[in-house]
Amino acid sequence: MMHTKPSLTKRLHTLLFSALASHLLLAGQVQAEPSALAGQSPAALAEAQLKVGDQSGLTRALLSAAGEDRALPYHLAWRPFVAGPPLLEALNAGAIDVGVVGNAPPVFAQAGHAQVRIVAAAEGAQNNNALLIPGDSTVQQVADLKGKRIAVAKGTSGHYLLLAALAQAGLGSRDVEVVYASPVDAQNAFAGGQLDAWAVWYPFVGQAIAQGARRLLDGSPWPETGLNFTLASERSLGDPLQRALVGDFIQRLARAQAWASANPGPWAEQLAQATRLPLPLVQEMLDHQQLRFVPLDDRVSALQQRLADAFAQARLIPRPVQVSDFFDPRYNALLPTAH
Repeated sequence: MMHTKPSLTKRLHTLLFSALASHLLLAGQVQAEPSALAGQSPAALAEAQLKVGDQSGLTRALLSAAGEDRALPYHLAWRPFVAGPPLLEALNAGAIDVGVVGNAPPVFAQAGHAQVRIVAAAEGAQNNNALLIPGDSTVQQVADLKGKRIAVAKGTSGHYLLLAALAQAGLGSRDVEVVYASPVDAQNAFAGGQLDAWAVWYPFVGQAIAQGARRLLDGSPWPETGLNFTLASERSLGDPLQRALVGDFIQRLARAQAWASANPGPWAEQLAQATRLPLPLVQEMLDHQQLRFVPLDDRVSALQQRLADAFAQARLIPRPVQVSDFFDPRYNALLPTAH
């Protein structure tokens, strides 16, 4: 019987198939995330609890919409908060283990020597903040606001936007009349014609515009206004099991945010139900942001440092801070963006 060598075509097909299989295997290895819970006892996890601070139910809604709260090997205990500062106070006191806030509250927490650390970051919400003026206002640019009454919630991302916008126009806080007010109080004053401008974020931006307000500018020139952070208590980070739960929670958040960005329609519907806001308003809000988790690195540190420096220069915090000292980057390797 005569044996013949495989044809050139067959040999090429074999080589190509082998190369493709190797590529797919390597790709799977690159994209796969290491498990934050690796090495943890199933029995210990079944008894474990992670207490999560949640502003307006947004984090819980995000995990639920993406299905990341299903089949959890441990228990998530949700604690509601209306804003970032009280959430960080609870975190510092040990009442919760982890929570998500905007970019400004961590600066104030660090200046106050809070026993918490930034453990993850997301970016892409800079258009979420805006400086609003009444629809019939004669103001055309920020410089025209000199001597005008401007409302803002003290120590918020909107406050930084106001400081940055004034500085860009060659003005300072003393050149305008800053009125510190909660978004709800400012909303009423703005609608009643008692304010010349209002620095705030969505959904308040969308609600005001729907009632005739104009957007003088938004945060797009300042990418640092689009950051938000996940923080954990030092107490939780010092416990091996709790530390693992925090890592798993961050992974779930990152995957959920990626899902939300890829599925804006279903996410808008879920978010509208959770917040009880009109669906068109939620859709508009999501159109102004494209959040994604990013590693805690020098770039993010430099962006956040701008906030800290601006608040220190305006004497809004008792001392200057080096924000990188507040970063705990141990979970960078767990993020999909790090692979």
